Amino acid sequence: MALWQQSYDSKLISLADAASKIQSGDKIWAGGYLSVPVLFLQELEKTAMMLQGTELYSGLLTYPYEFLKPEYRGHLTYRSLFMGPLEKKFQHQGNVEIITYHLSNVGSVLDAAGCNVMVVEVTPPNEDGFVSMGACGGMGNKHLLPNADLVIGVVNKAQPFIGNPENLLHVDDISFFAEGHHPIAGPKPVEPSDIEISIAEHVLPYIKDGATIQIGIGTISNALGMGLKGRKNLGIHTEMFTESMMALCKAGAIDGSAKNYKPNKIVAAFAAGSQELIDYVDNNPDIEIGNVVVVNHPNEIAKNDNFVSINTCIMTDFTGQVASEGVGHTQISGSGGQVDFVRGATLSNGGLSIIAMASTYKGANGIESTIRSALPEGTPVTTLRNDVHLIATEYGIADLRGLTTVQRAEALIDIAHPDFRDQLKEQAKACGLRK
Repeated sequence: MALWQQSYDSKLISLADAASKIQSGDKIWAGGYLSVPVLFLQELEKTAMMLQGTELYSGLLTYPYEFLKPEYRGHLTYRSLFMGPLEKKFQHQGNVEIITYHLSNVGSVLDAAGCNVMVVEVTPPNEDGFVSMGACGGMGNKHLLPNADLVIGVVNKAQPFIGNPENLLHVDDISFFAEGHHPIAGPKPVEPSDIEISIAEHVLPYIKDGATIQIGIGTISNALGMGLKGRKNLGIHTEMFTESMMALCKAGAIDGSAKNYKPNKIVAAFAAGSQELIDYVDNNPDIEIGNVVVVNHPNEIAKNDNFVSINTCIMTDFTGQVASEGVGHTQISGSGGQVDFVRGATLSNGGLSIIAMASTYKGANGIESTIRSALPEGTPVTTLRNDVHLIATEYGIADLRGLTTVQRAEALIDIAHPDFRDQLKEQAKACGLRK
C-alpha cells in the first residue's frame, strides 16, 4: 500500500466526527458555490446552537440550510461572499450578512476575516495521492491553505477532477477527510428570449475571430454563445466556465490557437452548470481551473491581447454608473468579478468591455426603464462610469468612451425602450444633461 493511501485511510472519519472538530470561535471558510461541503454543513448545523461566536464564510449556497434562520446568529453566524437566491431570501430577517468586494481580492477578505478552518469538497484521490478541488476549486482555497489550522476535505465523487496544479491538493495537505457524496449538477439553461437574442445581435459584431473572451452567466450569455458558433480561433479567459462556452467549444469556435497568453488553454476560476458541463470539464486537459485571486486580477487578464469582456447588469444611470448586484439596500447577488474583467479589458492590447441588459424590468411600480436619471437610493454602483466602455440593450449599443456627461445621457436614451424615451429626455433636461 502506498504511503499516501495509508495517510488517507488514517485521516478518514465520519461527517459527524468531522463536524465535531469545529470549536466555538472558529472562523470557517467553506468554499463557494459547488465547492461548498453540503453534507458537512448539514451535519454541523445539528450541533451549531452549542457553539458560541463561530463564523461561517461561503457564498452562493445551493441548499436551504437551517443555519440561515435568525436563531443561529451568534452561534454559527453566516457571512456570504456572494448572494444566491437562498441567501437573498434571508438577508433582512435571517442569519445572513453580505461582504462586498472584487473577486480578485478574495484572499485579502479571507485574511481580514481571520479564517482558521477550511472545509471544502474534493474528489477522491488519484493514483499519486492528489485530490482535485473540483469545479469551483479556485475560489480562494489555495490562498487560505497555508494559514489554516484545520483543513477538512469532504470527498464527493460527483466533483470533476481538474488536474492542473493550482486545483490540486495532496493528501498530506489535509488534516481530515470525510465522505459526503451528492449531485452538484444544475438544470440545463433555459432558452434565451427574443429580447436577449436581440441584445446578443448588437454585441456580436464586436467579437472578432481570434479574440479571447469572458462571458458572464445568464440567458443573454446563452444567446451570445449561440451567436458565436460561427467564429474561429476564439480563446477563453473567464471567471466562470459556462454552458455557452462549452457549446462554443463543441462547435469548434474555441481552440485558443490565437491566444498570445496560455495558448490552447481555457483558463477559468470555476465552472458550473448541467451534468453535461460537469462531464465535459472532468479530466479535460484543455481546461485550467486556477486561483481566482490570480485568474481575476486585471493585470493577469490584460496579458490576453484582443480581450473582450461581456457582463450583464440591472440598470444604469444617465452618466453610465452601472448597478449589477442590488437595488436600494436589497442585495441581489454580489460584485463578483465584473470590475476585474472590465478593468482587465481596458488594460488589454485591443481590449474591450461590454455591459448588456434588457431595456426594461418589472419593478415595484410595474414595467420600468433600466436606464434612469439616477439609481434608486442605496443602490450600489458596481462598475464606475469611468470604467465603462459599451452598454448594450435590445435597441442598440452606446459607446460611452470619450463622451461628456451630456453626450452619455443622449447615447443611453437612444438605446432605452421607446416607451420611456420622451420621459427620459425631460428628466435629462431637468437635471442639466440635455441642451
